[in-house]
Amino acid sequence: MINRINKIKNQEVKKVNLNEDVSETFFQDTKFPLVFKSVVSGYDLKKWLTDNNEKFEKELSSYGALLFRDFKINTVEKFQDLIRLFPKKLLEYKFRSSPRFELIENVYVSTTYPEELSINMHSENSYAVNHPERIIFCCITPSEYKGETPIADNRLVLSFLSEKLRNKFLEKGILYRRSLKGVLGLSWQEVFQTSDKSEVEKECELSNITFEWVGENELVLSWKKKAIWNHPITNELVWFNHGMFFNKHMLHEEILKSVQSDDELPNNTFFGDGTEISKEEIEEIKLAYAKATIEFKWEKGDVLFLDNLLFSHGRNPYKGERKIIVSIA
Repeated sequence: MINRINKIKNQEVKKVNLNEDVSETFFQDTKFPLVFKSVVSGYDLKKWLTDNNEKFEKELSSYGALLFRDFKINTVEKFQDLIRLFPKKLLEYKFRSSPRFELIENVYVSTTYPEELSINMHSENSYAVNHPERIIFCCITPSEYKGETPIADNRLVLSFLSEKLRNKFLEKGILYRRSLKGVLGLSWQEVFQTSDKSEVEKECELSNITFEWVGENELVLSWKKKAIWNHPITNELVWFNHGMFFNKHMLHEEILKSVQSDDELPNNTFFGDGTEISKEEIEEIKLAYAKATIEFKWEKGDVLFLDNLLFSHGRNPYKGERKIIVSIA
């Protein structure tokens, strides 16, 4: 597997700016994330964000990934108090693709996915009709071994794709298909956070999602979205979709062998005209993500802000207790 560019040590070097309270740094040999570090441990992050709101917004739109370190945001309650500072509405995890456990209102455990497995790179809920603009992580307990949250600049991901594949996705977009019956994937009740079929149908109609009930308890969904987007502030082109993440070629062989047809798969993706995304094309996307990805070691109290269109993320396997919490807006 290709070595990820700039797989980095947990060492800040390259000083960009320094005042008496907060320094700005990068990790070694990287241009993201931009790291804001409290010079005096435990400096009030809410105060800094309030006093420097314009700077924060500008840097987030520019860099796409901002890490705040040594501000001691080390409890669920402190994190919730911090994110309530922002005017953007915190969102519930609706139209889910993985189980989520809500700790307190709009604050979730980042994932309950088995610790021995990796989570592939993706932009949060990019498949959803109404996707979040931001995702905010907080490290309550770093794992003993690995457990990093790799991040990738979606502008770079797009640039690493061949012109042929970029143009294909620009022209056709992506068609998503989900089969919700709770066997291989989530049930429709978990995805929509309701057991009322009429509520599900209403949400699908409002979101232009084609739906079909199969038998008593299976729901098949399909809908189309763009694969490549213009950022709403910078107008930069970004790779923003779940085309790789949901594709059948990303599944383990055992899962593929356990189904009689692709129609039984919990998720799959196609080009917007319904034609298949080939295994070779998925491999090209994987390679682009790998080239654009960096990792850093979590420290207790870290807060990571990601512009959800500019940055994708994943998760490495880990050992030991790990608690990373998250909110979306």
